[in-house]
Amino acid sequence: MDRKQVINQRQLSWIASSVITSGGILTLQNVLIRISQMDAWYSYLLSVFYVFGVASFFGYLTKTFPERNIFEISKELLGQWGGTIINLMILFHFWQIVTRDISAVSRFSSTLLLHNTPLEVLILLTCFLLIYFGKSSVEVIARVNDLFYPLFVITILIMPLLLSNEFYFRLVTPAMTMPLQHVATSSLLTIGSAGDIFILGAFLHMMYNANQVRSSIRHGSLLGIFLLTYLIFAILVVLGPKMPGNFIYPTYNLVQMIHVTDFLDRVDIIMLMVWYPTVTCKIIAIYMALLLGISSLLNKRNYPTINKPVSLLMALTTYLSFKSSTELLDFSNYCSPIIVLAYQPLVIGLLLLASLRKQRHNPAKVSTSAEDTNPVTKPTQKVPKLSQRLSYRQWLWSGNALMIFSAVCLLFGLMFSKYHPAIGTICAIGFACGLFLTSLTTYMEVSLLKQAEAGK
Repeated sequence: MDRKQVINQRQLSWIASSVITSGGILTLQNVLIRISQMDAWYSYLLSVFYVFGVASFFGYLTKTFPERNIFEISKELLGQWGGTIINLMILFHFWQIVTRDISAVSRFSSTLLLHNTPLEVLILLTCFLLIYFGKSSVEVIARVNDLFYPLFVITILIMPLLLSNEFYFRLVTPAMTMPLQHVATSSLLTIGSAGDIFILGAFLHMMYNANQVRSSIRHGSLLGIFLLTYLIFAILVVLGPKMPGNFIYPTYNLVQMIHVTDFLDRVDIIMLMVWYPTVTCKIIAIYMALLLGISSLLNKRNYPTINKPVSLLMALTTYLSFKSSTELLDFSNYCSPIIVLAYQPLVIGLLLLASLRKQRHNPAKVSTSAEDTNPVTKPTQKVPKLSQRLSYRQWLWSGNALMIFSAVCLLFGLMFSKYHPAIGTICAIGFACGLFLTSLTTYMEVSLLKQAEAGK
C-alpha cells in the first residue's frame, strides 16, 4: 500500500516550510529577543546552513537508494542491529517533537482561548485527530497542508500592511550592535526548530528525483525561515526589543496590535483560524513519520495497524511529560538544540561513511537514480522563462553564494558597527536582501525542475 504513495515537489516544499514555521511560531521568539534584543532577527542564519546540509544529505540518499526511506536505508547500510539502534535514536527524537508540539498547542489554547477546558481534553482531542489521519496516507495530509499553508503565508505577509501605523523603525537601530556571542547563542538555539526538518527523511521513498528532494527542502525551509525572520522583525519594530522578551507568545501579542477600524479589532481570531490547521498539519506529518519508523522496525510499511495504540500512548506521554508551561518552554528552547546536535550530525556522518564504503567495495549493489543531475528543458519550449536563463547548478550555487554573502554581512556588521553605526545599517540591509534573494533562487531551482519534468 505505502509503496504507491507519491508526493510532488510542491507538497514536499510546503511540508518543509510548515515544519520550520510551526516549530518557531509558538516558542523560542521571546528567548531570541531576550538574548539578542534588536538584533534577534539575524538569529536564523545558522539554521539556513544547517537545513541546506540536511537537504543535500537527503538528496544524496534519494539518488543512491531510490524508493527507500531513511529507516530502510540505515538498516541496509548498518545491518539489522546497527540500523535498529540508529532508527531508535531518530524515533526518540520524533516522539519528543510530537509530544512537545501537542503540549505546546494544548497549553496555548488553554492559556489564551479555552481557559476552563481541562488540559487533558485538549490533548485528547489532538490525539483523536492523529488517529483519524493515521488511517490514511501522507498524501492526504500533504493535500490538506496545500490548502492551509498558502493562507498562512498570506496572513504573515500582509501583517506589515495591517500594522503600518504601528511601525517605529528606530526600535531596531542602531543595527548590529549586540555582542557577537549573543547573536551566536541565539543562532544555536534556532537549530532546535530547524532540526525538525529531519522528519522528511521518513518520506524519501515517495520522491524519485534527488534534485527535487534537495531543492524542495531548500526552498521550503528558506521560505519558513524567511517568514520567521520577517515575524521577529515585525515584532521588534512594533513592540520594541524589551517587552516581547517578557511575553510568552510575542507573535500573538503582535497580532493583537492589529486594529482594522473600531469594528474589527479581533483579527487575532481570524489569524488563529488559519494558524491552527497549519500547526496541526505539522504535528500530523511528524506523527506519520513516527508511524513509518515504528513499522520499519517490524520490517513493513503497514502503519495503520499500529495507529491507535501509538496515538493513545502519545496522549499519555504528552500529559505526563510537562507539569507546566515553563517546563515545556525550557525544553523547547534549550533542550531541543542539544538533542538535535547530539545525534543528527552523528547519523548523517555514519550513513555517509557507510554508503561510501559500500559503493567502494560493492559498486554494483548500490543503485542510483536515472535522473540527470543537471536538468535542462527541451529546446522546443516556446518562450524561455526567468528560471531557464541559468542552469540548475547555477541557481543552486547562486543561493549558496547569497547565503555566504549574508553571513559575511552579519559578521562584518557585528565587528565594525559599534565604531560606525552606518556600517551596521548597510550590513543589515545586505543581510535582508541576501536572505530574500536566496528564497527566490531556491524557488527558481524548484521551478526549473518542474519545467524540465513537464517537458519530457
